[in-house]
Amino acid sequence: MITRRVVLFDIDGTLLSTAATEAAYLAYVNAIRDVVGREPYVIPSRFAGMVDPQICKILLTELGLADDEVDSFLPKVLTRVGEVYLKMEKGVVLNSGVKGLLEILARSSGHITGVLTGNLTTVAEEKLKFAGIRAYFSELFCANGYFDRTSLVENAVRTCMRKHRLNASKDVVVVGDTPRDMEAANTSGATSVGVASGIYTTAQLIESGAKLVYPNLEPTRELLAGLGVAR
Repeated sequence: MITRRVVLFDIDGTLLSTAATEAAYLAYVNAIRDVVGREPYVIPSRFAGMVDPQICKILLTELGLADDEVDSFLPKVLTRVGEVYLKMEKGVVLNSGVKGLLEILARSSGHITGVLTGNLTTVAEEKLKFAGIRAYFSELFCANGYFDRTSLVENAVRTCMRKHRLNASKDVVVVGDTPRDMEAANTSGATSVGVASGIYTTAQLIESGAKLVYPNLEPTRELLAGLGVAR
């Protein structure tokens, strides 16, 4: 009997190059400037693994705004982030091995693929479209309404277990490139798979609790075995 698995991929640093996706942080800067009239200072690596609403709330708070001002501006900023990103020049680049791995998973009767990202839906859809890989994913879990990655991942795992009648939470495989991805996956009971294609090393991902770690998403025998793909 084939064990069904749902494999959920992070976008930034996992599916797409960190160097290319860091440009998207300009959307936060421009959106906050447009809404608030002041420009925040953003160091992209500082926010690796965080979710968009969380990042925007931190940036607004660091401008010195009062809590009620942050709460008032935040929905407008999040809406504006999507609007700004849609108009930006896209420089998305697939990481090594991504297309080949997705094609293999698409042919596997025991696997369902999805995206689990800290991006807002508008931003995530745009990135996947420009990368030419949107059609590979039947599930899309984005950060709208979430202020921490753990809650987002826990909800995604519960949804996948119920919808796809999985045997256990470990049959949801969360693939990411940051310690926050691994910690959230482990908290939810999912299988955490780290890829050192972002700014973190294999050693750092192992230290964060990743059950399996690979240098990239090249569909090697070892990676496919870890994902439960029969060859």
